[in-house]
Amino acid sequence: MKISNIKKNNNKGFTLVELVVVIGGLSALASFTIPNVLNSIKLNKIEEAKAIMNGYASDCLGQFRISTDPAEFIENATPNDLDNTKLGTLGYQIDGEKDKCSHLAIKPANENDGKLFAFDFRMSSDGFILKTGTPSDNPNFLNSCRGWAGKNCGLSEAQKAEFARLAEIAKAKSECISAYNAWLAADSSGESLSWDQDNETCTRSVFAFEGTPVNSAEAVEQALKAKYGQACAEWRLSRRTSTKIPISPGGNPETIDPECGGVNYWFHSGAEFTTQAGWTKHDNDIKRQACDQDRQNSMPTKTGKYTYGPSPGPFPCGTTVWLCDGIEYNTQSDYETTSCGAPPKKPPSKPKKNCANFKPPKVCKGTTFIMNGRSYPNSKICTCTI
Repeated sequence: MKISNIKKNNNKGFTLVELVVVIGGLSALASFTIPNVLNSIKLNKIEEAKAIMNGYASDCLGQFRISTDPAEFIENATPNDLDNTKLGTLGYQIDGEKDKCSHLAIKPANENDGKLFAFDFRMSSDGFILKTGTPSDNPNFLNSCRGWAGKNCGLSEAQKAEFARLAEIAKAKSECISAYNAWLAADSSGESLSWDQDNETCTRSVFAFEGTPVNSAEAVEQALKAKYGQACAEWRLSRRTSTKIPISPGGNPETIDPECGGVNYWFHSGAEFTTQAGWTKHDNDIKRQACDQDRQNSMPTKTGKYTYGPSPGPFPCGTTVWLCDGIEYNTQSDYETTSCGAPPKKPPSKPKKNCANFKPPKVCKGTTFIMNGRSYPNSKICTCTI
């Protein structure tokens, strides 16, 4: 009976030893399971952060493809949905001012977090994405870093310096090419500079004619002559046929630059000259013809002093003469000997009406009174004084 009672009491629970063994087993199991669960949670956050960063990179590439100024884009563009708050829910934050498409970096919000690792991407002016990462102290997260950056996970100082150098070169290249494209867009002609891929500097001489690239300075000159030679010819034709300004103002040369290559032209009444002497001779010929015509028309119609025109000009332009009955006299004195130049005769004086019937006495001879053999000239007796 006693033995039976003892067995019945043993079925009521665990002994202290058994409990210690069970608790020890559970503790051992937890020591392996709980860290793995926590690591899984961290890894899930990292993967979500990586997915967000990939979205940012894709957004930057999309913007880059439609941009018109790669240099300005790379320097200033940011992802449209960049959200530091959302990153904060994953234990990350944007790393300082590295918030552009050119370099977007995130880091653990808690600097003492030994599991989350910092990672980033850089976008070049050619539209390439470069990913890098800095592994945490926990080796369990190394593969996640490598999954993001590959061999660029865990850069040495030399690698960091090289990436920094490449980033500066990419920036300089982008600025150089943008400046060159702007020069072309302005329809520029001549020589400029573009990127020298061999020397990685903005020192390569390039040439263009009115915004179109050409191979050399000689090609620029040929294009200049080919195009502006025709433009100059058209301008010269328009000047020769101009009715508003038929003569070069003041006899001064005219040109258009660079169309006529610095050649001066003179225009006169439909004629074109390339020397001042040629233009002056033609101008004198035109004036002489006009003055000769004026002389021919004036001699039979004009009387007195007259100056042939237009003036100034070659003879007879500006010459003053005296004309009479179609004859030209060079001096006034010669002219005054002519019927046109002689002073007009005074008409005879008419007798006064009161003296019309006056008859001097017989003792008068003219106006002289004679009496007793003596003569008295201008005698009032012999003259009408009324």
